[in-house]
Amino acid sequence: MFKQIFLVGCAALAIAAIPSYVDHFTVTDEPSEQDLTDAVAINSSSSDMRAMRLEAREDERPSYVTGTRIASIAMDHSGHFIGNFRINGRTVKGVVDTGATMVAMNVSTARQIGLNPQPNDFDQRVATANGETRAAKVYLSRMEIGSITVSDVEAFVLDDNSLAGTLIGMSFMSKLDGYRVENRTLKLEK
Repeated sequence: MFKQIFLVGCAALAIAAIPSYVDHFTVTDEPSEQDLTDAVAINSSSSDMRAMRLEAREDERPSYVTGTRIASIAMDHSGHFIGNFRINGRTVKGVVDTGATMVAMNVSTARQIGLNPQPNDFDQRVATANGETRAAKVYLSRMEIGSITVSDVEAFVLDDNSLAGTLIGMSFMSKLDGYRVENRTLKLEK
């Protein structure tokens, strides 16, 4: 039975990788004067026997080969990286802030994702851009962006007046394998 489950899983992975594999190649109709060893014949018919070039895009490694999952967040017009994260199964817009120690959200967002901190839970002192305030420390069971999933993320819940949105801080970012900015895009790797 395990062998059958394994084979079904392998087949599903292979099928899922096909669109990603195809996207990593660009087809051009015009044969060039370049060395024929670079050309690969992929389309032939009895009336037309021309070779079409396949060019691998530089600096891209398919994630299905390395096992690495990559999620990309484009920089907005103000220079911030804002993405749609799924936190505890709910979609939350978050600003990536590597200067923030923890993921931070306001009470309204916490309630939206199923958390209900009580007044006596706000026993943590935190420094914000607007000064010092109190926060409730919580654990997010699951955070996702694109194909990346991180479990058991520490977070702070602040009063709605202290924080307008959600900050994706280092308590999430440090659980990734890496992150980098390329061409105005933040790439997260896990």
